Amino acid sequence: MLRGMKRLNRYENRILRIAKLGGKLVRLKQFGFSSKTEEGFRFPIYVLEIGKPKAIKKNVAALIAGVHGLETIGIRVLLDFLDDLLSHKTSVLYKEIKNGELGVVCIPILNPGGVAMKRRSNPRGVDLMRNSGVEAVKAPFFFGGHKYSNFFPYFRGNVLQSESRVLDRFFYEYLLNAENEMIPVVDIHSGFGTIDHVWWPYASTHDPCADEPLFQKMANHFTNTLNHYLYRFGPQSETYTTHGDLWDRLYDLFLAKRKFNPNTRNSRFLPLTLEMGTWSDIKIDPWKIFRKRGIFNPARESKQKSIISHRKFLSDVMRLAKQKADDLV
Repeated sequence: MLRGMKRLNRYENRILRIAKLGGKLVRLKQFGFSSKTEEGFRFPIYVLEIGKPKAIKKNVAALIAGVHGLETIGIRVLLDFLDDLLSHKTSVLYKEIKNGELGVVCIPILNPGGVAMKRRSNPRGVDLMRNSGVEAVKAPFFFGGHKYSNFFPYFRGNVLQSESRVLDRFFYEYLLNAENEMIPVVDIHSGFGTIDHVWWPYASTHDPCADEPLFQKMANHFTNTLNHYLYRFGPQSETYTTHGDLWDRLYDLFLAKRKFNPNTRNSRFLPLTLEMGTWSDIKIDPWKIFRKRGIFNPARESKQKSIISHRKFLSDVMRLAKQKADDLV
């Protein structure tokens, strides 16, 4: 656990440096705590607000990472993106944020306990992406989520975990009442396949979500207009289904609540999961298969290239917060 704690401390120190780099444009908040370890310790969970408060209320986009404690490359991708954004003040995205045209809110590490303990799950052995309570129509045995024991991976848990409740609070405070027409969110994961996927709801069913046409339009826009042709876009259920996906739950909650709020009646909540394929470099580093974090992260030789490669995609997704759906071509 000591090495995991040192890694977590490095990430937290970098979060502090990013907050300092952004000056008055960035605010760092402690938003909650992780589940308790066996020793009774809880890790703080932080949120970064980037932009003017009015913009965060009206034109907000969101970034999440570190849902699974072994997928540390996602944390590094998020922090690299913010570092690059705040260091290059001539970029279009930075100018839009500075001018109050949009705001970005981030949870850099949702599962700090998992990072510190070097495990996929939270400190209580619960896989947060199987924890929402949503029941899949049909999910793969075991891998799709189970309730046998927290001794095994993919354990769903019996109640909503502290980390999942922090994400709920984040959703209610920043996203549910946002007034922008498109409210984009990117949740960064890794460790599945050899290519980079971009998934949208649902994970629990092959039935299309209410905004399927808009998601398809976004996919065409990102592929054909913005040249993000290396990503494979589609609903998660095209790849595999699971119980308990947190974004399925929040997406349906947004649909249910939106009709009661006249300010957000035309808003669309658009959660995307960036699933970075980290198996393609097994030939470069075959021993990664036998390391605990190996299959969830790129080989050392390709790690920095992988981190940098997602900057433009994340920037383009964040900029959706100030656009209209009809602007997509």
